[in-house]
Amino acid sequence: MSAVRGLVTAGGFALAMLGAALAQPAPKAPAAGTAAPPPAPTAPPAETVLVGPTGKTLKITAATLAGLDREQAVMTNHSQPHTYEGVRLTELLRLVDAPTAARVHAEAVKDYLVVTGGDGFRAVLSLAETDGSVQAHPVILADRMDGAPLTAHDAPYRLVVDGDRKPSRSVYAVTRIEVKVLP
Repeated sequence: MSAVRGLVTAGGFALAMLGAALAQPAPKAPAAGTAAPPPAPTAPPAETVLVGPTGKTLKITAATLAGLDREQAVMTNHSQPHTYEGVRLTELLRLVDAPTAARVHAEAVKDYLVVTGGDGFRAVLSLAETDGSVQAHPVILADRMDGAPLTAHDAPYRLVVDGDRKPSRSVYAVTRIEVKVLP
């Protein structure tokens, strides 16, 4: 116990907490013949919100996407290429007064997006790399994969960055897209 106390007083609080956690008994496995309960299914987020650089907010719905041009993007996930379909992020960003096309220059080149998924995962992209006038590869908010609606895990929308070698910036079950202005 004095060793733990010494760690805490020496600034090793995290190590002391780790030691305490390791001292806890391991959870018991289910008894033979009984199965562990299945994981709870993930429900799609209640809503997907887009916030522009001035705070203008838009709730993204199927009706919002219906009037916009659609695009395809290819993403390889678990060694399998998939074709996603949705709306270019640029088209949605226009609706909340974010700089797009010719306005993506000078100060706007420093702006960036934070895209948050239903599981709390966040990806950051520069505003310029999402704009079709700057970047050849589309960045889309997809609602379809391989010709079918997204699975419940990915729904209602998935961010797909065409051209990425790994889907590390792909965000599923998108709940929020926010434009941030770098001072």
